[in-house]
Amino acid sequence: MTDLRPYLLSFLSCFLFLWGSVSAQNTTDDQLKLGSIDFPTSATGKAQQEFLTGVLALHSFWYPEARDHFKKARKLDPAFAMAYWGELMTYDHPIWGQHNQSAGSKVLEQLDHQIESGKINWTEREKAYINAIRILYDDNKNMSKRRSEYAQAMQSLYEKFPSDETLAFSALASMTTPDYDYSNPDPDKLVPIAAKLEQLYKRNPKHPGGMHYLIHIYDNSTFAEMGIRPANDYSDVAYSSSHAIHMPSHIFKQLKMWDKVIQSNIRAYDASVNWQQKTDRPLKDRDYHSYRWLFEAYLEVEDFKKACNIIKNMQHIKKQAKENGEELGRIPGALKDFQNQYNDKGKAPTCSSS
Repeated sequence: MTDLRPYLLSFLSCFLFLWGSVSAQNTTDDQLKLGSIDFPTSATGKAQQEFLTGVLALHSFWYPEARDHFKKARKLDPAFAMAYWGELMTYDHPIWGQHNQSAGSKVLEQLDHQIESGKINWTEREKAYINAIRILYDDNKNMSKRRSEYAQAMQSLYEKFPSDETLAFSALASMTTPDYDYSNPDPDKLVPIAAKLEQLYKRNPKHPGGMHYLIHIYDNSTFAEMGIRPANDYSDVAYSSSHAIHMPSHIFKQLKMWDKVIQSNIRAYDASVNWQQKTDRPLKDRDYHSYRWLFEAYLEVEDFKKACNIIKNMQHIKKQAKENGEELGRIPGALKDFQNQYNDKGKAPTCSSS
């Protein structure tokens, strides 16, 4: 078995000597609390503010919310190249292994039409962002090759235009290449990425990407304790996002801190319910990922009454969605999984249908 202590010592040394101070950040409106970033573009005014909100949501994998803001930015400024980039980013979910080729290709067609018409404003740096993301939608290559080439392109972008955002997105790209194994990470791959993200976290403790991606990279038994700091900060900084509230539980679960896993996912699911109701979205758009984690945590601590209540609530949600004439999405599958997991627990009493 590989002795990881030299890697850990090397990493800790890197962390202790991190440089930088917190820089001035652009901020978004008071309605959403998603952290803060510094991401100047060729746009100004309201279009730029919508773009910033979109990027903040993007860093928390709040893809539907991010997409709404990028579309608003495009509507306000149709020549704004980075608004197209942002929308393209919302159709690719690398950590989750999801990619909407069709939707992304349509956005690229719209962008290319604007370019051919001479109606796009962009800088050399913004062109590099666009060229990099084109790789992810090149259907002449398989997805593994696209991810590898995209990571290389983002690393080049970071080296040519070093900034918090090129660092964050290049780190995320490096974490999602085919040769990166989350369950059993190679320290030679993990440590350099983590060191970059720690630099970002040091410079801007409110950068959602810095905290979020650190939690993901530390989500393993070897490095989980390193994730306590960003885990404790992230949900307080980006508390409008249900996924941001959920993410600390990845570290808490590794460390078997079940009370904190439960509290994180109660808050996360409740935040998604508030968002779904406030924006009048269908019931399928709630955060059932957090609800699953909450359910499984209740099973872990053998709180079968609360686990059963989740099953009953899912039955009610499924019934309500049908009555509303809504698409059910993942609701039936999640409900079936919950029922099966509950029934597999030998100690669990019968959970009667509501």
